[in-house]
Order: sequence, then C-alpha cells, then structure tokens
Amino acid sequence: MSTTLTFSQTLKKVSYQDGAQKLSGLVTSNAGKKLPGVLILPAWKGIDDEARNAALDLEKQGYIAFIADIYGEGNLPTDYASAGKAAGYYKQNYEAYQKRISLALEELKKSGANPEKIAVIGYCFGGSGALEAARGKLPVVGVVS
Repeated sequence: MSTTLTFSQTLKKVSYQDGAQKLSGLVTSNAGKKLPGVLILPAWKGIDDEARNAALDLEKQGYIAFIADIYGEGNLPTDYASAGKAAGYYKQNYEAYQKRISLALEELKKSGANPEKIAVIGYCFGGSGALEAARGKLPVVGVVS
C-alpha cells in the first residue's frame, strides 16, 4: 500500500499553553497522517524563516514537522540584546526549557506524529534545546544539534 502525500507549502498555527503563557507553534500540513515526526527548535530570535523552510523540507521528505514556540506570545526578541537575554534565561533555567520542549513534543504527537518515531533538531539556541531534550530523557529517538 502506498501513501501519496500532498504538500501545501504552508504551516498551520497551533496554540498551546504553559500555565498562563500562550505559545504558538507551527505544524506542517501533513499532520494527522501517523508519520515520523521532527520537532524543530528555532534559533535565539524565535521562529524564523530558517525553521519554517526546514519544516517544509521535512514535510516533502515524509515527516510531520512542528516548530516549537519557546518564548511565548508577546515575548519574541526584537534585537540581539533581547535575544541574548531571552535565550540566556532558558540556558540558565534548563528545567523551564525542557518543559517548553516537552509541551511542544506533546503538540507534535497530537498532530499525528508516530510517538515512537520522533526526533528533535535545533539551530544555535535551538541546538542547545536539542541537547536538553536528550539530557532530560524526553521520549525521542534522536537529537541533532
């Protein structure tokens, strides 16, 4: 049996929460198809074109990709100084970082990713998050920093 995937080249916004903080991730359009999943942790300025393009490329390769929102709505860094401060908080408070990653993993699973075939990738600050996923023993099969 073969499965034909279609690619919309768009990402769907997914709202989720960490306590009172609203988070807004993005998921590829092939959500719900029980495919392997990849959680993308963006660089220190938050969800950017690099993360979006990576998600769309992963979709073409047959994955469900979810881009995590680590900072939350209203907290997106606007310059290098604010990005350094925001990323620095999560590097110092790694348990808070691991929690945000874990919440994003749950959203990836809710989007239909096979929970036994999920990897985490990250760029720059997101790379340190991929390592935090491993250190926190989060339920993934691999991480790439």
